[in-house]
Amino acid sequence: MELERFGRFTLLIDNISKVIHKIKIDTVPYLGIKSVHVFWIYNLYAHPEGLTATEIAANRQVDRSLVSREIAELCSDGYIEYVGCTGTRRNYNTRLVLTEKGRALARVIWHEAMEIQNKADIGVSDEELEVFYSILERLHANLARIAKEREQEFVEKGEAKIMNTKNSSV
Repeated sequence: MELERFGRFTLLIDNISKVIHKIKIDTVPYLGIKSVHVFWIYNLYAHPEGLTATEIAANRQVDRSLVSREIAELCSDGYIEYVGCTGTRRNYNTRLVLTEKGRALARVIWHEAMEIQNKADIGVSDEELEVFYSILERLHANLARIAKEREQEFVEKGEAKIMNTKNSSV
C-alpha cells in the first residue's frame, strides 16, 4: 500500500507539472515573452515596491545568474526597470519594478492565471483547497528535508569512501 501511495503521489505531481508547463507553453507565444519571464513578471506585479534579482531567483528557485541574464532582455523590451541605482553599475540587490508596459502585461498574465485557477478549482471547496495547500506545503518541507539529509549522507559516504581509498593505498 505504501509503495502504491508513493507511486500515485509522484505520478500526480509529475503530471500536474507537465500540464502546467503545457499551459505555459501554449499561452506564452501570444504574450510576447519567454516562459521563464511569466512568473517573474507575475511576481513583480504582486510586489509593486519591486524585487531584487536575488529575491526573484529565490522566489522561483532558479539561479541568480539566469535572472541576471534574462533581466537585460526584459529591460530592453521595456517591461521592467531598475530603481534606486546610480550610474550604470547594478548588482543583485538593485530593485527592479515593472514599467507601465510591464504592468499592462502583468494584468493580462494575472487574468489568465485567475481564469486557469478558477477552472482548475471547479468542484473543490475553499476549505478543501486550504487543507490541500497546507498538506502540500508540509509534504514539500518534509521532502526538502529528506533531500538535504540524503545529500549530506552521500557527501559523508563519499568522503568516507575517498578516505578509505587513500588509507588502503598507504
